[in-house]
Amino acid sequence: MQLIRDTIDFNAYQTEPESHKVRSAVEFLEETISAFYPAPNATLPPRPLWDKANGKIAFRRGEVSLWAGINGHGKSMMLSQVALDLMIQGEKLLILSFEMKPARQMQRMSRQAYAGDVPPKEFLTVFHKWSDEKLWIYDHNGAIKWQQVMAVMRYAEQHFGITQFVVDSLMKCVKGDDDYNAQKDFVNELCAFAQARQVHVHLVHHVRKGESEDKAPNKFDIKGAGAITDQVDNAFIVWRNKKAERAKSNDPTAILKCDKQRNGEWEGSLGFWFHLESMQYLERLDGVPMRYSLR
Repeated sequence: MQLIRDTIDFNAYQTEPESHKVRSAVEFLEETISAFYPAPNATLPPRPLWDKANGKIAFRRGEVSLWAGINGHGKSMMLSQVALDLMIQGEKLLILSFEMKPARQMQRMSRQAYAGDVPPKEFLTVFHKWSDEKLWIYDHNGAIKWQQVMAVMRYAEQHFGITQFVVDSLMKCVKGDDDYNAQKDFVNELCAFAQARQVHVHLVHHVRKGESEDKAPNKFDIKGAGAITDQVDNAFIVWRNKKAERAKSNDPTAILKCDKQRNGEWEGSLGFWFHLESMQYLERLDGVPMRYSLR
């Protein structure tokens, strides 16, 4: 893990450089052929490593994924596990969490990677060394202007070759729940950045308060401007099934719902069981946490 300090002068990265984008349609022939007839050795886009997500969810270049849910329902926790999956697949990540300090973020990821609540010091040393050149964290907590967020992301992509960005959360970057224009402008810039740099951006956001936490939200419950959901490529809802927790039933205690996938063919829900000691989301009730192979 490497820190990007808040003291760096990011002024030079405030705007995206213009480039000529008008191209003849025939230039896309090879890409079109590859879409229909992928080569046997073609590199597939990175994905979550759950078996049940294979062939359903992928984090393609040039896209933005929205991760929404009720406060305290585990969207950041689940995304932390996904971040480990991406690192295992060779992706370079930058986490911009304005609600969690870097040491706390690494504590959580260490537990998930170890598959247990108290990793030994030796494992912590190995994990942190393994994360070097794979994981960067922007060292800033609290509110921040979204223009500064964009500058940091441009800086990180240019200097470190970051391929996956996690922004947690939208409301820390835009003042006021009702500033719909700023929300729209920020998400628009994220989409433009992802497309221009051919990276993937994960944006964490909240949903409106409903009548009960026992009812799973959908994309129409996402807070703020409707343009947020309209502009992003993928919309995921993370919902904690507190009713199943209270009843101690065999039902999944967490649901990952894909409510939008612009360039994918699957939308639907996947059930998981949250394992507290490892902070992992397991695919089966009798599942066993997976210790990540740090090679």
